[in-house]
Amino acid sequence: MTTVRKTLMATAAAALLVTAAAEAHHSFAMFDREQEIVKTGTVVRWAFNNPHSWLYLNIKNDDGTETLWSFEGSAPPSLIQRGITGATFKRGDTVTFMYCPLRDGRPGGAIGWAQLEDGQYVNPADGGCAGNEQAINRWKEWLAKGYTSKAEAEKAR
Repeated sequence: MTTVRKTLMATAAAALLVTAAAEAHHSFAMFDREQEIVKTGTVVRWAFNNPHSWLYLNIKNDDGTETLWSFEGSAPPSLIQRGITGATFKRGDTVTFMYCPLRDGRPGGAIGWAQLEDGQYVNPADGGCAGNEQAINRWKEWLAKGYTSKAEAEKAR
């Protein structure tokens, strides 16, 4: 086998491995994208870093205790294009948000949209959960009717 042919085969194999790794990294299989749930929590930390941002919130349980939840969002370059910065979520702020939960039941998921204390809606979603304007508008209607999950809203139809 010639050196050129070996180089081409090695390059092709490397390209396949990189593509597979990139595809695996961008899988949303860990999130139940069929479920959309709304909760309110208090910001503990906003990690505005690559490759994904993370929003950490304390959420009150029915018994009055709090649990720390974590939500994956988009990367800073995408967020900046949507007007979201490292200062958008501040420690101690109360945030209402929609998310798609983790399939394994741990406290967290993929964030869709978030409503800040001033009433502004933002879209920190990374594709694991719908946070676009259409989803926000649909949820505004559902929230006005008292629904806190997509399942409740669809059942009421």
